[in-house]
Amino acid sequence: MLIPSPSPISSPSQRETIVSRSLLWKRLACLTILSSLLLFGGVPPYTMADGPAGPAPLLTEKDYINGKLPTYLEWQATKGKSFSDAAALQARISVDASAYAAVSEETHFTKTDNGLLWKDGESWIDYQLTIPEDGLYNLGVVYESADDAVTDIIRGVYIDGELPFLEADNIRLKHKFVYQGYPLKRDEFGNDILPQSTIVKEQQDVRLADYTADITPLKWYLSKGVHTVRLVNQQSAMLLKSLYADSPLQIPAYAEVASDYQATARNGDFVQLVEAEQMSAKSNTSIQLQSVSDALISPDPEGLIHYNAMGGEQFRISGQWAEWEIEVPETGLYELGFKFKQAFLNNSYTNESIMIDGQTPFKEMLDVQFAYSKSWGWAGKSLADKQGKPFLFQLTKGKHTVRISPTAAPMKPIYEGLLRNLNRISALEQRIRKVTGNYERSYTSGGNVDLNRDWQLEKYIPDIEERLTEIEADLTGLADRLSGLTIGESDVESSFRAAAYEFNNMKSRIRQIPSELQLFATTQQKLSSWAFRMLDQPLMLDYLWVSQPGAELPQVAPNMWQKLGNTAVNFYRSFVIDYNFTRDDPKAIDVWVNRGRNYVRLIQQLADETFTPETGIHVNVNIVPDPNMLILGNLAGDQPDAALGVDGGVVGDFAMRGALADLTKMPGYNDAIQAFNPGAMRVFHYDGGNYALPETQNFKIMMYRTDILEQLGLKPPQTWEDVYTMLPTLQQSGHEFFYTPADYLSFLYQNGAELYSKDGLVSGLDTDAAFKGFKQWTQLFTLFQLPKEVPSFFNHFRLGDMPIGITDFNTYLLTQVAAPEIAGKWQIAPIPGNMDEKSGTVLRWAGGPLQAGIIYEKSEKQELAWKFLQWWTSEKTQVRFGNDIEAIYGPEYRWNSANMDAFAKLPWPRSQLSAILEQWKWYKEAPNVPGGYFTARQLVFAWQNVVAANAVPREELDKAIIAINQEMARKQVEFKMRDSVGKVLHPIDIPDVPSPGKGEEP
Repeated sequence: MLIPSPSPISSPSQRETIVSRSLLWKRLACLTILSSLLLFGGVPPYTMADGPAGPAPLLTEKDYINGKLPTYLEWQATKGKSFSDAAALQARISVDASAYAAVSEETHFTKTDNGLLWKDGESWIDYQLTIPEDGLYNLGVVYESADDAVTDIIRGVYIDGELPFLEADNIRLKHKFVYQGYPLKRDEFGNDILPQSTIVKEQQDVRLADYTADITPLKWYLSKGVHTVRLVNQQSAMLLKSLYADSPLQIPAYAEVASDYQATARNGDFVQLVEAEQMSAKSNTSIQLQSVSDALISPDPEGLIHYNAMGGEQFRISGQWAEWEIEVPETGLYELGFKFKQAFLNNSYTNESIMIDGQTPFKEMLDVQFAYSKSWGWAGKSLADKQGKPFLFQLTKGKHTVRISPTAAPMKPIYEGLLRNLNRISALEQRIRKVTGNYERSYTSGGNVDLNRDWQLEKYIPDIEERLTEIEADLTGLADRLSGLTIGESDVESSFRAAAYEFNNMKSRIRQIPSELQLFATTQQKLSSWAFRMLDQPLMLDYLWVSQPGAELPQVAPNMWQKLGNTAVNFYRSFVIDYNFTRDDPKAIDVWVNRGRNYVRLIQQLADETFTPETGIHVNVNIVPDPNMLILGNLAGDQPDAALGVDGGVVGDFAMRGALADLTKMPGYNDAIQAFNPGAMRVFHYDGGNYALPETQNFKIMMYRTDILEQLGLKPPQTWEDVYTMLPTLQQSGHEFFYTPADYLSFLYQNGAELYSKDGLVSGLDTDAAFKGFKQWTQLFTLFQLPKEVPSFFNHFRLGDMPIGITDFNTYLLTQVAAPEIAGKWQIAPIPGNMDEKSGTVLRWAGGPLQAGIIYEKSEKQELAWKFLQWWTSEKTQVRFGNDIEAIYGPEYRWNSANMDAFAKLPWPRSQLSAILEQWKWYKEAPNVPGGYFTARQLVFAWQNVVAANAVPREELDKAIIAINQEMARKQVEFKMRDSVGKVLHPIDIPDVPSPGKGEEP
């Protein structure tokens, strides 16, 4: 079945009728860029508390980013613009949490004297609100944190059974965390010990907002009468006290607020400095303290680790907040300011919202700009108007709180405009492919095609020039708008203008577009690369101040001589201070980590914060820039006590050579391994011992484009027979199914085969089951003609020509992060399998790479290292680390923990977690045996001969088995498993994994 088109084209001969040949490559001069643009080009304006700014944009439902459901800005620009704010209410319309109308399951809810305890898990609760008149309202909740979870509370909000806009399904509620106290404790070397963050279980009253953009409460349209508001649990438990509706929050401008001040401005010399590291509270554990040694930093770290700043990349996500306590000596008017560093957003501003005592004092505090420093240095900012006149804040005598929160509100319309244009580019490309079929793929792969062919695209896509104009004009409008939010031309603006130029240029050579279709993909990649970080607003703070007008403020930016002096002092300190703090400590262990610096830094912080205080064991965490150092260090005898991030194959090699400690001999080992999948533990087993604990576990998953499969009338396959059935429809419409050619394990295991005999001495591929799996694997590429070389399934998936395929965690995560233009248009499912006729179960066995923690046999501190390994792989630590690494560095750092319970508690989309866990239980990786590396090599050789050279599958598999057995026998002699004449001296055991493991939420 073909995708419908204005004129169906079902064969190459028919396609020939729509083209005309050209002897010359036609390239006309670029059309003049449109000078009259729609004001927002379909981009909703940045809205403040008082509603839309500027004229209503020209948006229709066809422009919705998500396709069917509008974003909040799109809703405001379309449906919402016809509604007005509800009149001020005398009192909130509130309903007690225990007075619900319905719940999904009573077991998820417990009524208490203090509210309704809502446990984590898939569940919902309905409330009824009686609204007095039509209008726009704020919705809010009163709640407390219910447990020690560090992830945000997330709820979906349905009004009368429907989501009014996209953000309603992802409403975040923040916890409140505090550090254990100041001054910070110090270790025996004088370094600050990073304090633990403790959750505060106190009542919070919050109006629901889209924190990914703004702290301003969302407006919900409610007509007069009774409405059902359903809250759906997306993440984390909570103690819910009440749900309410109220008239929209009105925040006046500064001029209006100042006119009502009771006090008058009076100059004085009062200045209070509050160190930024001394936060009184924060919203997320990922907001971290920093140790900085710059000139004029307060306080001077004196060459040691003294936490004297906060934020940076760890304080960048819209909706996060940090709070400080100030105290003024008398009631009056005061100024506020910050010493900050903004060296993160090139030629741009970081935008922050400021609150005093939990309230936004006036509208100008919704969006305060902190400018980029070209010198990467510190700067001071007094909160002031555009003319530089300081704002005055009326404060009563005593203590107050100052809260600062990153806000992406100015950037959100540009972000949505980018996504909208990525959708337009993708839709136009798909439409062109319906006309041209696989022409572009043949062209770019060097196939036998006519390079001078012209295509009459205008005949089959009559509005193609209009589409190109729309994209070019909108991108230019976005670039123009962005220029008003930056100091100079930013990298994002340059990218927008370059893309607009390309699409404007295409209008002069429409008939050559099929030969240049790769330009669509290149442009989409360049534009989408900005999307996932466009909303970030990083800021680092040294201190803040409150002062009377006219007071002398401290110097914040050092001069050249101060910088030189600071450099000289730090250089001197590097010679006189011993930085190997715990090298000779008998209760310190060295841990090497084969991961990036971001991971290593966080592991060290977490160990200092929790492991060392709990056990008294110090940990030196060091980065290993090259994994070969693990091998070289083993050979040279220069080894740590433990290592993390070690590949599963390396564990096997080290275990065979006696380089690792057998963890089965450690106390509590049997309890420790209960957290892991049995199919993962077999990788670390050798000759009766287990030599590692898994940290991360990759997994296979099937990804599919819901929009394209729906167009083709296809459903996600459950079995390989289903795949074979759908392939003709896919391929006839110019689409493909993706499968990694080198992945043979799934077919072998799904057919009941094993790679080796139970004693580990010979290959297990000489069975009927193994041959059946090998044949099924190769037939995918011979009989069913799946692509043999695909450089990037991710790119083909986002473009849509490969709308379904079997991939792994890395591609899944990349799509989540780097393809926002297809958000809501794809889904995942367990991989297809073979049906077990006896049980009726679909066998979905698959493997995947592992990384693990090990302890070296030569370590004299094996018991201490084992305690560290137990702590590191525990559910509590893995959840904390996984949440922190993602909160600090972004969703691209999602931690695929091998701890099954921890994995399920990380912030996976609930709609996808069940599919992942279902596939997880079918995890079974290849065991390690001497000479086992030859198995993969020979099977790939056999596949190449069958697929590329049309060889006979049975013959090629037999050749592979002979070669594998020969190499295994040779290595068995080396490891004393056979004598020199081949007699078996010592067989090994291979753990069996006959049934799937755990695959449900804890």
